[in-house]
Amino acid sequence: MATSTSTQAKQPVATDSQLKSFQEQYKFTSKKRPASSSIVQAAPTSFHIFVRAGLPLLIFAVGGSYVLKSAVEGKNTERDKSRGLISKSERQARLDAERDDMVEKLNKKINAQEFDNTKRIERPEEILERRMKEREERNRWYRRSWRWITGQS
Repeated sequence: MATSTSTQAKQPVATDSQLKSFQEQYKFTSKKRPASSSIVQAAPTSFHIFVRAGLPLLIFAVGGSYVLKSAVEGKNTERDKSRGLISKSERQARLDAERDDMVEKLNKKINAQEFDNTKRIERPEEILERRMKEREERNRWYRRSWRWITGQS
């Protein structure tokens, strides 16, 4: 017991007057902290735990299974369409027939005109050069003089 008494004697104990003088010196105001900012907080309820941890897990699991199911169904549907196992609606069959007729007409027209898609497109520099040559041809001295003689501007 002698050791515990000696440790208590070494720690200084502040009196009320010392505390007030210290507060006045440093202008401390004693404000009570609101309950929400206390160091010890109340334990969260089971509903809050479910909302923060359980609900996102459930949403992830259900959403993942839905996305996976729709992806597999879409893949199977596309595979069946490519194999021709799925029958078309009447409207879709009419539209396809109309499109095929239009493509045939276009192909006949292209073949009749001997359509050549290998024709080279002129570059802007080449167009300017061609126009300059045409202008020079038009403005040769003998053509200019003939236009002056005949009164063609």
